[in-house]
Amino acid sequence: MGPSDTPAGDVFVGRVDELGELGSALDSARAGSGRAVLVTGDAGIGKTRLVQRATTLAEDLVVLTGTCLPLSTLNVPLLPLRMVVGGPLGGDPAEEFDHWLGARCAEQPVALVLDDLQWADQATLDVLMWVVAGLRARRLALLMTVRRGEVGPDHPLARWLSDVRRLPGFGELPLGPLDVEETRAQLRGLLGDEPHDTLIREVHARTGGNAYLNELLVAGLPATATGLGDGALPGDLVSAVLRPWHRLSPPARELSRVMALGGGVTRGQALEDASRLAGVDNPGPLLRECVEAGLLDVAEGDGYWFHHPLQAESLEASLSPLERRRLHASYAQVLETRLSSTGPGLDSLVLIADHRYRADDVEGAYGGAGRAAAAAEHEQAWGQAVRMLRRMIEVGPRVHHPSATPTELWSRLRAAAERDGDLDSELDATESLLDHGRLDPLDEAELVVRRQHLRFMKGLGFFDRGELARATQLSAVEPASWQHAFALAESGHAALWADDPGAPALAAEALTRARAVGHPRALAYALTANAMHAVYLSHVDEAGAWGAEAVACAARSGDGFAFGHAAMWEANSIGGNADPRWTARLAGRRQELVELGLPHPYVAWLATGEAQGQLQRGEWRECQRLLRYALGRTPGALVDVGARLQAAQLAAFQGRVHEAEGHLARADELFGETSTFLPFEFDATRAMVRIAAGDPRGCVTAALVGASTAGVPPTQSEWLMPLAARGLADLVEACRDALGDPRPLLDELDELERRFPQAIRDAGGDEFYDREMAGFDALYAAERARARRARERADAWLQAADRLRDVLPWEECYARWRLAEALFDEGGARRPEAVAALRRAHELGRTLGAEPVLEQVAALARTARIPLADPLLPLGAPTASERDGGAGAAHLTARETEILGHIVAGRTYGEIARELVLSEKTVSSHVSHLLAKTGCANRVDLARWATRRHRSTDAG
Repeated sequence: MGPSDTPAGDVFVGRVDELGELGSALDSARAGSGRAVLVTGDAGIGKTRLVQRATTLAEDLVVLTGTCLPLSTLNVPLLPLRMVVGGPLGGDPAEEFDHWLGARCAEQPVALVLDDLQWADQATLDVLMWVVAGLRARRLALLMTVRRGEVGPDHPLARWLSDVRRLPGFGELPLGPLDVEETRAQLRGLLGDEPHDTLIREVHARTGGNAYLNELLVAGLPATATGLGDGALPGDLVSAVLRPWHRLSPPARELSRVMALGGGVTRGQALEDASRLAGVDNPGPLLRECVEAGLLDVAEGDGYWFHHPLQAESLEASLSPLERRRLHASYAQVLETRLSSTGPGLDSLVLIADHRYRADDVEGAYGGAGRAAAAAEHEQAWGQAVRMLRRMIEVGPRVHHPSATPTELWSRLRAAAERDGDLDSELDATESLLDHGRLDPLDEAELVVRRQHLRFMKGLGFFDRGELARATQLSAVEPASWQHAFALAESGHAALWADDPGAPALAAEALTRARAVGHPRALAYALTANAMHAVYLSHVDEAGAWGAEAVACAARSGDGFAFGHAAMWEANSIGGNADPRWTARLAGRRQELVELGLPHPYVAWLATGEAQGQLQRGEWRECQRLLRYALGRTPGALVDVGARLQAAQLAAFQGRVHEAEGHLARADELFGETSTFLPFEFDATRAMVRIAAGDPRGCVTAALVGASTAGVPPTQSEWLMPLAARGLADLVEACRDALGDPRPLLDELDELERRFPQAIRDAGGDEFYDREMAGFDALYAAERARARRARERADAWLQAADRLRDVLPWEECYARWRLAEALFDEGGARRPEAVAALRRAHELGRTLGAEPVLEQVAALARTARIPLADPLLPLGAPTASERDGGAGAAHLTARETEILGHIVAGRTYGEIARELVLSEKTVSSHVSHLLAKTGCANRVDLARWATRRHRSTDAG
């Protein structure tokens, strides 16, 4: 039957607009004005799944489903309609089915779903024409699916469509492929964890975003896979993509198979070449046959190429190795012949080199790659230059008389890869030159430092001070060289991260030498090292000036790493990343990088920093947009990990714990160092994820690792102490709930406060950063007060919430909830303040999508019987978990557990008494026993206790 339209299991992603269109048709049916929608798209694109999703969400409609089948020898008229009715139709099927359907629509709105209409018999189409003609007077949504490429001009459905399109209420909904982010979401569901970005991009490039092919391509892969590997395509995938090919005539099959080896859009002379190699005199009718079958698309006006990326790959794989080599050699020969008259063009040279290589012509592959590489370098097509130079390096050892030495090729490859932003190739070339090249000391010193930058960008480690010292020593043979200033600057940079007292002197010497030599690249790094030191000293004006000059020098030198490095420290002179000025500065510098045409990894580096600022300011949608932009091309592990850490934080804030854990796990795998890599917020992120996962001890451990790391404070060090205190406060509450002794935990809290009396301040800062720190200090103090049940804890939370307002919205949202909780504990006198705090938390939570806090706010509002402006949970009958009370505690009687459930649901004593047929006095007595057994202060506190117990039970 060909591929299903349904991805694996219940994985459904994206399709927001399409769901809205189908939802509109269903709404119209509810209103008594029927509509018909024909969903069209490739096999496997997700048509059936989309319709299933839309009708599943419409619980008030009756859903009737029939499926057309590709029967070849059986003749079963009206098969899909028989499925719907549940039996045969009589002599006048159109009138009988219409009458039956009208009766169903009179009872209740109906969604009639007919799948794979391309296989419908003529009788079914006739009945459907009758139904569509009478749509407008019924509570009916007719939803149909049809495969693209299976309805040629002579197909019965084509004639039916030309008639039915004229009828009122009929519309078509073309369904396209998934985009990269939707593919990410699907793979997350298929693999059961957060997939690697490299895998996502490779899958999307191979499948074109076809949901079913995505599923086939990753079947059996582990969640940790970084790519698809070099194995053969799965047999069921090949069968799926070549289904249109098998319906072609033999000459059309042969022509398309030869075209598949051509390497790109076929037109003009290339089409003549393919036709000649396939033994075809008149390709026009065969090309039309391929287009109508859905195998080929008309491309760019007069060319042809395969509708799906995997079709060409599968057709080439279907040939024998001998036949493949013969055809590739033939293609290379005809291209060479044509070049003699038209002159060389880069695309043709690359094609010749590829055909020679795939024909196993070693000498021709080497020579062809050499010509293509030289042309690519001349045209500054750096990606092609990298690929061709790598080809020369690969086949060079088998060539009798190579035209260049390995050192020459590696040097050219390194230069091309640097301009292309291909970090892998540049690092390979750099290491090969350092290991095998004959370099003078200055060139070697430059490459040693550059290797540190590349290892940093690829996540292989932080700056190695020993290697940088070696570069400084090598370059000291010429102290006035730019390479010596360059090595000194980066030695100073690494020493500053290590909090080495000698670092400022190194940075100052580097700047003196760089100014003397006047080399813009050396100046960029030396100025940045000094800007970094000025930030640590809080000399913000000096830091900003040096940072701006460093950016200008980096732009003149064309060094993307220097530009990103300088821009980051220029922004740090302003303050923390929650400061809108910080984000705006990075956004401006990112745009400059784009205009300079510098490689994407460095643009993505700044985009990730910008995204971090947007996240801290609560602009989470803009954060997501920037992360998608950064990861749109291969950006290197530095950006990949930075993006994953931010995605993990956002997922934790919004309650998607499994997703957050997946992002964090992938970040750990991608990067060689975690806590010791101080520019990254590994420890703060890990603490956030552990607290979201209901693991307060893990939160405390992660925060203390970050707080104890040698050197300057790690990124987001400000979050560590509030998170550690929060974890301890949660542990203390859990201990008290279990009637345990919290004194050891309180002693641990005392020790934490002794070691860290305030939140850990990062380097630099200004007035805005001082406001941030005041908020973090107040949050830290409020968590300690919560753990100790201090009498003044409500005031502590009030101070924290007020100081966080308009500075850190995620933290303010959390603090407002805790404030409301503490105020309710004080009784009725402060109830108006509690209500205001609760509503502010609700308002913030809705804006931020902070589901964990919203759940707590809703539970607290329900218990305290406070209507929210837009309540998340109505005051209705208690749910099963509410009736349970989340207690799960052996020391409560069955009746106490039952009453506790009603307390959680916000019932009054009178309501509970009526529900359980008890007196209010008896209910009051039971509640008194509950308060005594749990150590709670009042019924609001009791409801929170029960909710905590329920969460801890679920987590366990």
